[in-house]
Amino acid sequence: MIRRIAAWLVTYLCHRFNIALVAEQRIANGTDKVARGQRYEAFFYEEDGLRDMFTALRRDYFEKVGDVKPGDTDSLKALAMADKIAREIERKFQTVIETGKIYGNDTRHTQKIANIR
Repeated sequence: MIRRIAAWLVTYLCHRFNIALVAEQRIANGTDKVARGQRYEAFFYEEDGLRDMFTALRRDYFEKVGDVKPGDTDSLKALAMADKIAREIERKFQTVIETGKIYGNDTRHTQKIANIR
């Protein structure tokens, strides 16, 4: 009951003061995988960008392993899991970038073939 009232109040205040919700402010990129890959690549490879952030995170996790006391397997497991999660997120970004490149190459190749005909 309280959740419904709170949701109604937030909706009313957003409408009253012309505030857009976060979900409405997202960039609608449609299904253009090439443009999405290019945006991700720009953020990933820029100076102090996502690649540097992931590298720093993983280095911090590795350095914290040196501070773990012998026999503290729970901390080692937690740090290993954190490193694995950071690596997986980095792989997801790289997958989006590579998918954009592949679709871009497919489009260029299709246009070349169409020009030959």
